[in-house]
Amino acid sequence: MRGATAPAVPEPPSGQGAAAAGRQVMGFDKTNRLVARLLGMTPDALMSALRLAQPDELEAVLALRREVLGDALTWDDRAYVAWRYGLGGPSGFADCWVVVREGALLAMVGLEPVTLTAGGQVLHAHVSMDIMVRPSHAGSGLGVWINQALCARHACVLAVGSNPNSRSVIARTFEPLPNRRSWVHPLHFQPFLAKRLKVAVAAALLGTLADVAGVLWRALAWRGRAWGVSVAPVRSIGPEVEALFQRAQQAGRVEVMRDGRQWTRRVFDNPRSQCWVMEARRAGQVVGLVAARQAPGEEGRTTLQLLDLVLDPAHFRAASRALLAAVAAAGYAAGADYLTFTSYDAVLETLLASMPFKFQPHEFETMAWHCADAGFREAVGHSTGWTLTDLHTDRDSA
Repeated sequence: MRGATAPAVPEPPSGQGAAAAGRQVMGFDKTNRLVARLLGMTPDALMSALRLAQPDELEAVLALRREVLGDALTWDDRAYVAWRYGLGGPSGFADCWVVVREGALLAMVGLEPVTLTAGGQVLHAHVSMDIMVRPSHAGSGLGVWINQALCARHACVLAVGSNPNSRSVIARTFEPLPNRRSWVHPLHFQPFLAKRLKVAVAAALLGTLADVAGVLWRALAWRGRAWGVSVAPVRSIGPEVEALFQRAQQAGRVEVMRDGRQWTRRVFDNPRSQCWVMEARRAGQVVGLVAARQAPGEEGRTTLQLLDLVLDPAHFRAASRALLAAVAAAGYAAGADYLTFTSYDAVLETLLASMPFKFQPHEFETMAWHCADAGFREAVGHSTGWTLTDLHTDRDSA
């Protein structure tokens, strides 16, 4: 596990990405002409080639995804595409945009609508995900062109996270924001000690002792300090949780608005992974909610990935400690080696650092955007964080 020390209070996210200074992005008109020439099309024909996918294009979309993802595609992708985009199934919650030339599907990207609030302003935005270009057209600039074309159509587009293939495309299209930050808490120590100790018996013995110490620590320092809070698993979102979503909003933060319908789709209906959901109650009122899923981690280990953590500000510390203690206990029993949480909220991260979670730099936890609304950009620049978590991504590994 790579670890590093984070500042006591992480730097607040800014609406003006520092890396933007001096960065030159090719204008869309020039990109359109260059990419069209490389594809043997006119600029107007290329513009017409970008459109929403049609239901009868499901097989072509699946074939493109198989070609791009290769061995990394380990889930039922037909079920996933139906769930996310509504192709081949009930209506989805995101749009699938495709580039089609003479009946051949060259690329795709998903856009999921979200509502943002900051400084009393409301902005309807889209999160860009699942961008894929046919390998035979890699290097054509088509990925950059797609992003620029969609940014020209929408007032605000967010690019949350990246990978080795998409990072350069994002950097050439969007204005960078400060990276999201990953936090890690170990649950089983033997895998870590086995790498550092040559004697397997010693690693097993010390790992067992460290595991027991960790269990006791979490019981005393986390659960023991969450007075009057009970935690139980839930399988649906009710009116009380809807009320919690409203109370959890805080001034000074960019809110990615939550609602029960979105949460149900994202957490309970996701065909790629099964999620654990727990709610915290105090004096009969729902004061916190957490969603987590097991996922493959580094070097064959298993992570329990916290997808979202929703807290009532009036019960912030007690609810967070009770929920994290319950999730850690469940993860430990299931054999997970560590908890992970990716955050964009300095207040929450200060709490995590004190528990203690370890700050873990991650080069692909990038965050970037296009925002044409100058007033909203200014409000974001004065904000201390975003309620943006892995609930808003489709990443399956830590």
